Amino acid sequence: MSSKSHPFCPARPGDSRSPCPALNALANHGYLPHDGKNITIMMLVHAMKTVYNLSTFLAFFLAIVGAIFCGNGLSLNLHDLALHDRIEHDASLTHADALPGDKYAPIDVDQSLVSDLLDSSPGGDLTLEDLARVRVRRDKSAVVPLDGVHAEISRGECALVLNVFGDEKGMVPKRELRQWFGEERIPDGWRGPKETVGIRNTFAKSKEVRQEVARLTKHA
Repeated sequence: MSSKSHPFCPARPGDSRSPCPALNALANHGYLPHDGKNITIMMLVHAMKTVYNLSTFLAFFLAIVGAIFCGNGLSLNLHDLALHDRIEHDASLTHADALPGDKYAPIDVDQSLVSDLLDSSPGGDLTLEDLARVRVRRDKSAVVPLDGVHAEISRGECALVLNVFGDEKGMVPKRELRQWFGEERIPDGWRGPKETVGIRNTFAKSKEVRQEVARLTKHA
């Protein structure tokens, strides 16, 4: 995916970026306009299908929701997705919370949170339980608890990580997450998920994350 035709090029001054590592990585590799501006729904759909092997339905769903809630309905700048409490939410896995009264959330990666995520397991991989454990810690850190919608979004984000980067045993290599979360780049040598990531398997995985979060919270 990070081939010679799509080399990694980090954001330059004036480029638009979001709190979403998936979209920032697409822009940093040129699958989306590198400046992150005036991105249409069709651009988003094509890039997400090409790199992350999302189904057409799921790619359209995510793109349309982003454009409607954060953009102008047809397109967006990546930084529009930082609008606080639209799709973005507090207690992110790898970004600091928005300060009280701020319209936009931080877009810079919080490397201490990335380290906390990767250190949640002693081995070289993360599992669903590891991600759920970090999700519980981040939920507890929130000054104001996430509402139902944003809590569901946060679990859906974990589900997408598992479905996009996980192997057949559900193991997610830390090396890949370190580059994707920490550097917002497509991991070196990564070839994408073998199976299409669709709405059904994403909802199913999100349900597993929700159940594991509930179990860990109960026994905390």
